[in-house]
Amino acid sequence: SSRLGRSDTLRTASAPRSAAQPVLARVDGAAVGAGCNRDRCCDLVAAASDARFAQIFVHRGLSVDCGGSWLLPNSAGIQQAKRLAMLGEFVSAEEALRCGLVTWVKHPDELGGFIDLIASQLAAGPPIALAQNKALINEGALSSFEMALASETRAQGINYATADAAAARQAFVDKTKPQFSGEWRLK
Repeated sequence: SSRLGRSDTLRTASAPRSAAQPVLARVDGAAVGAGCNRDRCCDLVAAASDARFAQIFVHRGLSVDCGGSWLLPNSAGIQQAKRLAMLGEFVSAEEALRCGLVTWVKHPDELGGFIDLIASQLAAGPPIALAQNKALINEGALSSFEMALASETRAQGINYATADAAAARQAFVDKTKPQFSGEWRLK
């Protein structure tokens, strides 16, 4: 049924945002409509310098969809969000970077290696702290400063219960690079 298709589309579009660990997107080509908004759900977005982005819904007689009404103003600002949604025009990767739609723009020949580097850095990081950072920033965008401070205090309590925090402290003292395991120190 079309209702099932719609719920599957929404679930797929929002999956990167609800994942506990950081999600890295690679845009090599055109990111249009729902695909463009799925990229907005990712935590970090690397685009090839020849990539293009568009909120094409208006050209199909539709309004912005797949979370774009929330994602666009929160990444590009309200004026750029309106421009993108109301005109449905394509923007270049460089303009997407200026608008806050992507994190990095790389030459197409360098994009794969760059994605591998960032993915390796994330994989080597402390998984619990990375998940806490993602949750804190997502929540912080919707909360007050005081609520953000309270959430950060809660998250630090969680982080201090991991072997990763102890490993990072020891590596700092030893002037070495920490090795993170994602394991809990308290059992």
